[in-house]
Amino acid sequence: MKKSPKKGNVKVGSYQFRKKIAPWCILFFPMAFTIWLKYYPIVSAFVISLFQYDPINPPGKFVGLANYVDIFHMQHYWSSWKNTFILLALQLCMCFLIPLIQALLLNELVRLQKCLTTLYILPALIPTSVNVIIWKWIWHPDYGVANQIVKFFGGEPQTWLSDPNLVKFCIIFPGVLGGGLTVLLYLSAIQGVSTDIVESASLDGCTGFGRIIHIILPNISFMIFIQLIMCVITTMQMLDVPYMYASGGPSGASTTQGIFIYNAFNQDLNYGRGSAASVILLIVIAAITMVQMHFEKSEQ
Repeated sequence: MKKSPKKGNVKVGSYQFRKKIAPWCILFFPMAFTIWLKYYPIVSAFVISLFQYDPINPPGKFVGLANYVDIFHMQHYWSSWKNTFILLALQLCMCFLIPLIQALLLNELVRLQKCLTTLYILPALIPTSVNVIIWKWIWHPDYGVANQIVKFFGGEPQTWLSDPNLVKFCIIFPGVLGGGLTVLLYLSAIQGVSTDIVESASLDGCTGFGRIIHIILPNISFMIFIQLIMCVITTMQMLDVPYMYASGGPSGASTTQGIFIYNAFNQDLNYGRGSAASVILLIVIAAITMVQMHFEKSEQ
């Protein structure tokens, strides 16, 4: 009697073998480039942080954890952490929920929904540098629109970007206008909620705000959670916008962790310190993200 081949044995060249090996062949180059361009720089940054790095004769003198100890004793470093978390708090309070509210309102429209959706996405096509230039004109203390509005209501003109107490607000406030891709992501998630669930809720008398709170929001919680994670990550890494607005000033009031790291590399030419700060920022962001994911799983 002929023995059937063992389940685990797959003949080389057979259809089953090709079926198993094909995904690995397709993924090999993307995985290789991801490791090379993403994970290798992370490992390199950690290695450089252990040296008093000399770009002429790399890697330079080995100093162990001295770079980490040095930045922990720098007041400027802790001030940059304070600024980063203040910007994160402002971002979450002022800008995180606005795209969600806009998407909920757009979903209720019967007419002009596509037109308004297009109008929301158009500002996302404006380069960040151009957007910053426009807002710097608005915040200008002499001829800016912001001070004209303040004067109209009888207030005192402000120096805005030159005021350490207002510069963070000025950096985050443009996001209050909302719009962009986030609105489209929320809108697509809302429209993806099963119509059967929505109609059943309507028959049970769950309409208006009750339908939003008890039906729509629970069914798009995954999208809200993803956007929350992305908001935290992008704000913690913020570099270009604060730098273009005030270059970290005035008096370091807008110096984020990103600007601190940038200055360590490009102004101080201290690659060991910059790499150490980069590694710590990576660890902090990873820890915050894991805490967020833990709470999301615990609520399910």
